[in-house]
Amino acid sequence: MGEYRGFIFAITFIIFFAGLVVAVPSGLEGQGLDPDGVVPLDTAVIFGFEDYENWTMTALNAYDQYQYTFNLRDWWFGYYAGTVQFGAKIIYAGFLWLGQLDSCEFISSEGVNRGTVLSYEEIDTDAENGTASYNLLYLVNGADAGGFVVYWNTTEYESSLDAFIADDVNFMHGVGIASTAPVDITSLLVGLLLLQLPNCPPLINLLLATPVYAAVVFLIWFIIKESMPFV
Repeated sequence: MGEYRGFIFAITFIIFFAGLVVAVPSGLEGQGLDPDGVVPLDTAVIFGFEDYENWTMTALNAYDQYQYTFNLRDWWFGYYAGTVQFGAKIIYAGFLWLGQLDSCEFISSEGVNRGTVLSYEEIDTDAENGTASYNLLYLVNGADAGGFVVYWNTTEYESSLDAFIADDVNFMHGVGIASTAPVDITSLLVGLLLLQLPNCPPLINLLLATPVYAAVVFLIWFIIKESMPFV
């Protein structure tokens, strides 16, 4: 009876330990920053962007425009009389821009299509705690153009208009919103047993793998024993 209990315990332990391994923090990475250092949180992490362009009102040129290259396209952002517009430049012959845009529509987090011209009233309506997030869709074909965020300091400005007047509004265009990928427990366990656990130094990997090795050896011994009663 004790051996059967050991068998059940070994299986339970491996499953439970696999769950713990999934939760191994990134702090176990071999090379990292000085633990005494404090790294400020990147704003893009909050919004979930993998890659992004960030700018403020003070970055606009004399025509209240901001132009940049991002995600393999050239982009144009414009501000006029409390409204913003956004789009990708239509480039001819790889370098010539004649002022034409592949304009984008702003889709609020509630699914409301704000069109290609976004007003400060709409921003205030869509904002929560000084942050308004939108999905960008190309007007012509409805394809995804990433995400767009308008945010400001609510302790200093009650509304986005106040922040616009003070030239203290932040904008962010992001792509590749990160999602949580499913964890392959089998691959994780194999990596653990081969001392090749991702982002984990070999010594810690070995310490983590030792109890799993013991459980696996016991399972093999138990299966052989039950299959060959004379052992």
